[in-house]
Amino acid sequence: MKILIVGSGAKEYSIAKLVSQYDNTELVFVAPGNDAIAEFANCIDIKADDIENLVEFAKVNEIDMTIAASEKSIENGIADKFNEAGLMIFAPTSEAAKITNSKSIAKKFMYKVKIPTPKFGIFDRENMAIDYARKSQYPLVIKTDNHQHGENVFICDNFKIAKRIIEDLFDNAQKKVIIEDYVAGQEFSYYIVSDGYNAMPLNSVVPYKSVLEGNGGAMTSGLGAYAPFYMIDSKLESKIFKEIVYPALDELSKGRNQYVGILGIDIILDRSGNLNVIEFNSFLKEPDAQCVLELLDDNLTNIMNATVVGSLVDDYREIASKPFFSTSLVLSSGNYPSEGTYGEVITGLEEIEDHCDIAYFNTVKDSNGNILTTGGRTLVLTTEASTLEKSAQKLYECVELVGFESMKYRKDIGKTIIIGC
Repeated sequence: MKILIVGSGAKEYSIAKLVSQYDNTELVFVAPGNDAIAEFANCIDIKADDIENLVEFAKVNEIDMTIAASEKSIENGIADKFNEAGLMIFAPTSEAAKITNSKSIAKKFMYKVKIPTPKFGIFDRENMAIDYARKSQYPLVIKTDNHQHGENVFICDNFKIAKRIIEDLFDNAQKKVIIEDYVAGQEFSYYIVSDGYNAMPLNSVVPYKSVLEGNGGAMTSGLGAYAPFYMIDSKLESKIFKEIVYPALDELSKGRNQYVGILGIDIILDRSGNLNVIEFNSFLKEPDAQCVLELLDDNLTNIMNATVVGSLVDDYREIASKPFFSTSLVLSSGNYPSEGTYGEVITGLEEIEDHCDIAYFNTVKDSNGNILTTGGRTLVLTTEASTLEKSAQKLYECVELVGFESMKYRKDIGKTIIIGC
């Protein structure tokens, strides 16, 4: 097969590296990719949201399957254009993906379908949002409407902080702000593969989003994770499908708007055992992707092909996963998420490559072959073992061998088990 992967981050690196090893893979292209991906795949100078040129490239190069890992490409309708051109693509349509691109749309969708979610308000006027916050109980959660890099979720302990956050968001041209009740419990992400009607579990992941150990400081897009969530059993999985997955897929399919691809569901399991959906995601997030792919024990392209052609439940009784735990850690440069440091040489990568998987964000290689930082999240290191404790131990042994001047990382991945309870 000739595979085209759309995106440029660490998850695209991990996917490209994985599928390039399959016997049924002939060529792997990544658009636009990054310097590290170019070591084993063909990077194409086409941006992820340049849909017309991506379609043309797929036609000319007779691509058998395109995998849209980039959220931006999905939001810009890559699946719609590829489907119109008769090209096979693993991605939801832009209409189906609206519940993943906009938190306000997702919240209204969940309210309509009766999917459990924390109580919320959606505001396009600053004074209305502040008035709502004034009358609310604390802590309170404030979010931007769209996914964005860096801080987009704020947990406020009092009205004074909430008011300042709301004012800052509207001052920075946010058109909508979502305010929702804080729910104490364990957050986890649950990933499924869907052909629009049927769905199968891919895996569950516990994310670490805060900058500081113990979940203090600013919220980020993700600084670590482990899989699977140890509390997932057949009873809880059945509850997730009954209360969330099937109601969502059924509602989307009513308007011939079937969701095809990977759907990520961010959930809080509260102290009473209730599920509370925070948001949806249109693909594997960073660094969840590395945890999930590390444990995958099936051919990813075959799964995606079966999903697109509608033979998922005919070809698979389940998607096989290794009976281990995986742990991923993000190494960032500078003061992510506020700023990053550029041009620092990364050392120690050769020493750890046989002991853990390394995935690269947008690092660059200089004329001397050195790998340099380009700001923000830089690397994802991933290990697996028979227990979570052993996996985390292996991970941090690898970290000790890696270095760059402003390197920062959390030191409690896989060690702080129940978060927020």
